[in-house]
Amino acid sequence: MQRFACTALIVLFVIGSLFAQEKARAKLRVSCTADKPLYAASDTVNLTVTLENGGPSDVYIYRTVEWGWAGISFRLIDASGNTVRPREHHMPPPPPPPVDKSQLVGLAPGYFYGTHFDFDMSRFVLKPGVYVIEVSYQSIIPKDAGFGLPTLTAADGEFLSNNVQVEIR
Repeated sequence: MQRFACTALIVLFVIGSLFAQEKARAKLRVSCTADKPLYAASDTVNLTVTLENGGPSDVYIYRTVEWGWAGISFRLIDASGNTVRPREHHMPPPPPPPVDKSQLVGLAPGYFYGTHFDFDMSRFVLKPGVYVIEVSYQSIIPKDAGFGLPTLTAADGEFLSNNVQVEIR
């Protein structure tokens, strides 16, 4: 009987560990920095955005990381905490969906993938003051299209960056 109880505990531990690893794999840290802190209302802010695997196991993401449909979105927030809307809404065309594993980037724990984005401040009506840019990432890959890899999918939700503070003179 002790042998059965010990075996059952080991099986439960292994299954629990595997389940915990599966849930823990979707830890993505989104980091954002601006090229400088002070801008004119007509300037473009050069943002560097990185996606870092903060989980304990490898994860794969779609290598096309762009504004809009391809995972990256933003909020511009004024000093009162209100979202500042652009003068006109601009949505880039969606990227092609990933069709094979070669369009994915593998991130081992602690590794990151990133790019630069131009954030055009002239799209907004801005008064002098301090603003915050908050970037987020959400995978566009459907849950059932992981290509047999531990792929970050839309079901893993949205990951928010640190807030980037910029001042408009």
